[in-house]
Amino acid sequence: MNLQYITDQNGNKNAVLVAMSEWENIQSELKELTRLRDKSEFFDGLTEAFYEVNQILDGKKKPNSFDDLLDEL
Repeated sequence: MNLQYITDQNGNKNAVLVAMSEWENIQSELKELTRLRDKSEFFDGLTEAFYEVNQILDGKKKPNSFDDLLDEL
């Protein structure tokens, strides 16, 4: 990756120039990482939900009421 740095009068880096094609690649990869993170969060929540259902079926946990469910939304 070919980067160019912009510095202030004291030589401190305060910006980066990236080729447009490289920037588009970065954006594409970031979008994919975000999608994977969201998918992972979804499956983590689903796993937790199945665990809670099993706890309820085993009598180890009291089910939430419909009102409680609405309050969580």
